[in-house]
Amino acid sequence: MMTVKRLLLVRRRIDPLLLGFAGIAFPLYLPAPVAIAVIFGVCGLYVAFSGRRRLRRQIVSAAGVVMLYALFSMAMMAWRGEFDQDNRQLGFMGLLLGLSFIAPGLCLVRRPLRCLVLGARIGSIAGFAAAIAIALIFAQQPDRYDGGGNAAIMGFLVLFGALVAMIDLHQPPRLLPNGLHYLVIASFPIFLTETRAVLVLVPLVLVAEFICRSRHWSPRLSMLATVALVAGGIGLVLVPPVRDVLVDRFVSVYDYYVAGVGHHDMMSGDIRLTMWSSALVVIGDHPFTGVGMMRMFDMLKAVAGDNAPMIDGFKHVHNFILQELLANGVFGLVLLAAIPAAILTTVVRKAPDVALVRHVVYVYGCLAAFGLLHDPFYHELCLSTSMLFLGACLAQFRRWDMLTPAAAKRV
Repeated sequence: MMTVKRLLLVRRRIDPLLLGFAGIAFPLYLPAPVAIAVIFGVCGLYVAFSGRRRLRRQIVSAAGVVMLYALFSMAMMAWRGEFDQDNRQLGFMGLLLGLSFIAPGLCLVRRPLRCLVLGARIGSIAGFAAAIAIALIFAQQPDRYDGGGNAAIMGFLVLFGALVAMIDLHQPPRLLPNGLHYLVIASFPIFLTETRAVLVLVPLVLVAEFICRSRHWSPRLSMLATVALVAGGIGLVLVPPVRDVLVDRFVSVYDYYVAGVGHHDMMSGDIRLTMWSSALVVIGDHPFTGVGMMRMFDMLKAVAGDNAPMIDGFKHVHNFILQELLANGVFGLVLLAAIPAAILTTVVRKAPDVALVRHVVYVYGCLAAFGLLHDPFYHELCLSTSMLFLGACLAQFRRWDMLTPAAAKRV
């Protein structure tokens, strides 16, 4: 018979492997991180409510702000009478509320952030290998690399994995060293997704992190690395397939919307502009409480008029700010903005060095930038992945809090 003590001893071996596997899976667009996040959330729910101190610590943490946002959204749905099984917002807020307990669910993992980073490094390498294989197999039938799902989400998850993988570890494994190369290799599958919102972020993060790291190198090494980076970037842009994709995804936008050249297919842009212009009208009529997600698109189509067929069938407006204003109004947007503010405040206070703070800024900065053209907060895998990262960070901070003042805080 399995006793509680034996179960906990088994979990001490299994939980790090589960967390590491989640890190491997999400850059490959596998659904496993959703199930793993739910498991840790359920375990954390039990741990948090097992004592007043644990519950108080959960409430006053950054996860408590996530709980407050989810509960506020649910209260708004109850006020509107939208507690319905067909309401997508209710399902996602319920999932978010449960995932906010991931940190206490990781209490048996000794170094949770390290497990997730190592998994992300393996996942980034595997994603690179998978992208090469797919590019070779389907070379005669070029199409956006989508991992079997949505190409934009695929691109973001690969970037997310590379950002997590770049977090420096103390004494990393020989085959998984620290470095910028995880973002470099991730750029290939990201390029195949042809996702504008992610393609822009890769060089920005790469240059920013290169500048920060090169400060600690010798002048000679820094100069050689800078020359190599600039030459490599110029050479890459001049490669015909790369140049063609960049022209198709970026220059075409300028030609169509600024220069007035009408031969490009800009249907996705026209759909977004229709949704955004209609959303601004609806938000202007309901600025503080929003309209909820159940009747949101009915109201958008009523405003869109003749362009209503363009947005028929969509579930979100591809901009998280407008989406939140429509769903919960200004009050909801303030609470949503309080989440990254609470996270960054916690990281600044708890992180042992500025490098970890910098990587957390990359993660949530890229999440926000991607959300301006998409809505990762209403995608199960994106939501679960971001909450796993938050949970791992908070669990790691709690581990560090238990150390003596003289002990080194290492990832």
